[in-house]
Amino acid sequence: MLAKAAFPALFFTLAGFILLLLVTLSVPIIKTIYLLQVRFDRSGTTGSTSLGANAGVFGLCYQGGQASFLGFDYSSNAACTDPAVGYTFDENFLGLDNSGLSRAVIKGLAGSLILNAIAAGFAGLSLVWSFFAWLCASRGWEIFTFISLFFSVLTAWLAWALDLALALVARHRIEDASDDVLDARIGNGVWLALGGAVAVTLALCFAGCGMFGRYRSDRVVQQKPVGYRRRHFWERNHAGRGTY
Repeated sequence: MLAKAAFPALFFTLAGFILLLLVTLSVPIIKTIYLLQVRFDRSGTTGSTSLGANAGVFGLCYQGGQASFLGFDYSSNAACTDPAVGYTFDENFLGLDNSGLSRAVIKGLAGSLILNAIAAGFAGLSLVWSFFAWLCASRGWEIFTFISLFFSVLTAWLAWALDLALALVARHRIEDASDDVLDARIGNGVWLALGGAVAVTLALCFAGCGMFGRYRSDRVVQQKPVGYRRRHFWERNHAGRGTY
């Protein structure tokens, strides 16, 4: 029998795990999700050209030639770095040499982003426990879910705070290092990380309440022993008596 008390924690844990996993698999794996976007716009009389880079948890993707000419957009494939913990910024893609931009991005982004992967790992472990708590209707699995969700919430909020703080610091340093030539913006991955942190927090609250719900051990019907009751004379079986 499935446990209804464990389903809300399972639902929000699944939502938080998906969001945190998407942030972890950001640029250069999923190129549409990034923590910071750096753009360099060149405008002319006939059109404009936009160059830049998107920074994720494990690397960078360079927008190598995204142009607009007479209302038509043209773009080429982006060059991405190999996924790795800690990465460097190649200034040659933007035509900036010895500007200090690489050091600014490394200090602002490459450190502590591994916490996003750790938060996703704790959320995945919590998802396994919550699934067994719901499927097996077990209070013990729900307790394991609550404990693992506690660590998931801590790491998720810490990862989001570092993502936001480091993106803001990197944006300020990039604009200063390039003399406002580059425009740095906070990416959508920061807000996905916020949604993941909120989801696992709600899952923790529901898991705490679910520990006191009704599970399989509480559904055992206790059968009362059948006692002897003396029957009245009109309830007795008269079959077999003789007739007059």
